[in-house]
Amino acid sequence: MKVILKRDVRGLGHAGDVREVKNGYARNFLLPSGAAAIADAGALANWERHRSERDAREEGLKAEAEATAARLRDLKLEVAVKVGEKNRLFGSVTNREIAELIGREGIEVDRHAIHLREPIKTLGDFKVDVRVMAGVDAEMTVSVVPAPA
Repeated sequence: MKVILKRDVRGLGHAGDVREVKNGYARNFLLPSGAAAIADAGALANWERHRSERDAREEGLKAEAEATAARLRDLKLEVAVKVGEKNRLFGSVTNREIAELIGREGIEVDRHAIHLREPIKTLGDFKVDVRVMAGVDAEMTVSVVPAPA
């Protein structure tokens, strides 16, 4: 059965995609939850008519994400933490703390989009990956320094 997705469905596609799915999946999940509509002739004609609008909107979002990624690449964050003997941290620096620091710089990033390559438990500079959008990633540097006593 052909369906047009009304919203993103994990493992299937993004809003606006036309997909061929099994009848049971469409009838029992996609249609009742409002995630898709049946792709009949009228719906497909409407989908084709609005294709250029969708493409323009996606291009705008991608350009905005690229600009945000460029700002993140240029950004160097400094995290002041309490340290104990031998400059060992009490706890670790988390993606939540990094997201808050990025937010203070005027860039809104979800904490789940921040990927720490390794747990940050010592002082120094660390590379952090940020997924701004699907296909748009940025690598930034986070410096962990001791907090003034």
